Amino acid sequence: MVFKMKFLSKSLLILLTTILKVNTDVVPSSVIIVGAGSSGLATASRLFQNGFNNIKILEAENRIGGRVYTTKFNDYFVDLGAQWVHGENIVFDMAWSLGLLERSTVRNYSNSMFDSSGKQVDQTVINDFYDFYYKTEKKLSHCATKYTNVTVGKFFTDEFNKYFDIHPNFKENEKGLFQLLDMMQSVWQSSDSWLDISSTSISEYHSSTGDFLMNWKENGYGTVLELLTKQYPNPKEELPIINNTILNTEVTLIDYSKSDEKIMVQTSNGEIFSADHVIVTCSLGVLKDRHHSMFKPSLPKRKQKTIEALEFGNVGKIFLSFEEYWWTKETVFLDFLWKDEDFEMIVNEPEKNWLLGLIGFETVEHKPKLLEGWVSGKYSREMEKLTEEQVKNHCIEVIERFLGKTYNVTKPTEIIRTTWNSNNHFKGTYSFRNMKSDAKSVWAETLAEPIDKTKLMILFAGEATNKHHFGTVHGAIESGYREADRLIKFYSELTTN
Repeated sequence: MVFKMKFLSKSLLILLTTILKVNTDVVPSSVIIVGAGSSGLATASRLFQNGFNNIKILEAENRIGGRVYTTKFNDYFVDLGAQWVHGENIVFDMAWSLGLLERSTVRNYSNSMFDSSGKQVDQTVINDFYDFYYKTEKKLSHCATKYTNVTVGKFFTDEFNKYFDIHPNFKENEKGLFQLLDMMQSVWQSSDSWLDISSTSISEYHSSTGDFLMNWKENGYGTVLELLTKQYPNPKEELPIINNTILNTEVTLIDYSKSDEKIMVQTSNGEIFSADHVIVTCSLGVLKDRHHSMFKPSLPKRKQKTIEALEFGNVGKIFLSFEEYWWTKETVFLDFLWKDEDFEMIVNEPEKNWLLGLIGFETVEHKPKLLEGWVSGKYSREMEKLTEEQVKNHCIEVIERFLGKTYNVTKPTEIIRTTWNSNNHFKGTYSFRNMKSDAKSVWAETLAEPIDKTKLMILFAGEATNKHHFGTVHGAIESGYREADRLIKFYSELTTN
């Protein structure tokens, strides 16, 4: 059956390629893809495999991958962007059979919590606390459609107020506990606060079945870029994507004002490119920042409204490298709970209050000398304003404060952290729905709609255009395939009419 499917796919590829070649005098098919992230590479991959050869990819950064960014950090490869494969989805289908992925170890209920006095919170109490947290999260995911006009934060706050009523021992640090819960939810959604997240965001997002936290072993998520370009597993089958990608090329203007001519694309370098179709895959953050000046004429009002009302947030990561690990081998999560009196003090320290967004640290699969910290919401933007040395010193201080009485902590030798929000080529990490999205009744499928459906002049891809898998790499890849298939179908119908 596999052989037959492969044979059929090759036959269809040859047929479509022949059709396109036969009609090149009548049917122009030059394509510019704005952005070489996972959605842009997926688009190019699908088009190259279906007979489109006149493709240029314009990438503002000095590398491909976009928000998939695996880089070397001391002895390890670390992911500054996407890190885990969330279930059995399109990325899983590409990677699992090649032995590139590993299912996660048990992560739920393995949290250890330490308060700001350096005391470890009783593990039995914490297990019960997180058991309730995960049940509440599951309850919300199953019932989100019933809670219209309700934020995720309001739902959790109501549920945990009931929990605290029958667990009065938590009351003394209620503010710190709510802060921790808030930041945990915010890191998944990239929101500033769980009070920003619409319950519709939960009901609209469709989780893939299977393990939610599969890792790439010693490698990183950047491996998916090799799969998309066909560099792996057989380099002889590599598609001409890299050779047709121009790095350090920031698109500043897409002029589609002359419907009877090619679309003109201008860059910050002063270069001008032209094509029959432009597929825009840059982040929603970039569209929010530049859509008024980036398109000529301006995008339709409906599209502008969607760009402005869908939300795009930021999450920060910090990796610390140590000479040797000082935590136990069983350690997974080391969560930080600010005692209420300490919470009030650090709120009033402008340089250090970003630490309120630091959930804690966790170990990293196959990287035994690293700890990884997650910073949520507005605090991640504040962290980015500091120097790496300041962030490192603050991390040393907070680790010693929370963990120094339990572990023989040592100072990290190196640090690397993210700066997604302050990078003008991204302006954040990923999209989500807030209450404004609901109030304005805007949806991802509107963002995905092409400009001029009769000619498909401007198309849109990226995670924010994926109705049910927004905020994910597999959602971005699906959107790239979707737009490539849209063009393939367009020319197939054009040549048969």
